[in-house]
Amino acid sequence: MEIPGTIYPKQMSLLDQKTMPLYVPRDGIWLRLALTLEGTVRRSSYAKQILCSQQFNAARTRWTLADLTFLQSALELLYNTQGQIRISTLAAECDLSLRQFERRFKQCIGVSPKVFARLLRFEALLTSLIQGPATSLADVSSHLGYHDQAHVIHEFKTWAGCTPTAFLARAKQRMMQKPIVPDPRSAPIPLYIV
Repeated sequence: MEIPGTIYPKQMSLLDQKTMPLYVPRDGIWLRLALTLEGTVRRSSYAKQILCSQQFNAARTRWTLADLTFLQSALELLYNTQGQIRISTLAAECDLSLRQFERRFKQCIGVSPKVFARLLRFEALLTSLIQGPATSLADVSSHLGYHDQAHVIHEFKTWAGCTPTAFLARAKQRMMQKPIVPDPRSAPIPLYIV
C-alpha cells in the first residue's frame, strides 16, 4: 500500500535521484574506501595529483542510488581479492560489459578500475610487509602477483614515493617510536569519507 504524497525510488526520475541528498554509510566498505584514499594521498604525490583532482571530487557529488549499489558490489570484490581480480571478471560479476564497467567505475570513483586495483594490491603488499617483517619482499610480492623486483620498485615509487628499502626503514623507525599504550582517543574521520 502506497502512502499518498510519498515518493518511492521507482517513481523518482533520474534527474530527481541526482539532485536529492544521498545517504552514504560511514562504515564497512565505504570506510575502507575512505581510509585507502586518505592513506594513499598522504604517501604519494602522484596519488595526491589523481585523487585531489576536480574529476575525482566531482565524481562523488553525482552518485545516485544505483551508483551506490554498483560501487558497493564492485568495491567489495576488489577489496576481497586485494585487487587481484581481472577487470573482465569484475565486470561480469557486476552484470556489465567490460567497457560499460570501466566507464561507470571511472565516472563514480574518478580513476579507472585497473588503477584502483593496482592501489589495493600495493596496500596488501604494505600490510604484509609491516605486519610480518620476517617475510622477504620477494616472497610477499610474488604471492601478490608482482612479476619481478623492478615491478615492485616501480609500484613503491608510484604509490609510496620512495623505494621499498626506504619505506621499510621509515616504518621500522615509526614502530620504535610508537607508544606502548594505544591512544584512547577515537581515530579521526578520514578526509575522503563519502
